[in-house]
Amino acid sequence: MEVTGAAVPHVSRRDIASFARKVLLAADSAEKLREISLAMVNDRTMRGLNRKFRARNKTTDVLTFPGERSCEIVISVDRARRQAALEKHSLATELHYLILHGVLHGLGYDHETDAGEMDALELRVRTKVGLT
Repeated sequence: MEVTGAAVPHVSRRDIASFARKVLLAADSAEKLREISLAMVNDRTMRGLNRKFRARNKTTDVLTFPGERSCEIVISVDRARRQAALEKHSLATELHYLILHGVLHGLGYDHETDAGEMDALELRVRTKVGLT
């Protein structure tokens, strides 16, 4: 597990990596993804990635780039910070939500095209990892 990008105040890279592993175990998918790379970026970088890979000229909170048995998850810390304030929880909690969401995309789930499977699994995994 590799965590790169800007440091996030009050959230250690070790805790981020540990949470991603916890999500994989809770989703019963530890064998499906052998390697996860998590990159923490700002809105400007995320907007560029979203424009390049999804043809959407705006920032987003999380992008996932799945591979054979790996994935790269990119999170906008700027966006996560705003969402945490709106939801009235900590930045660490918001990052956990986004990591969970990104891992599920890395496992091949897509809430934009499935019949609710990803959303249902996300709720089950949230409960298992203590994100309610």
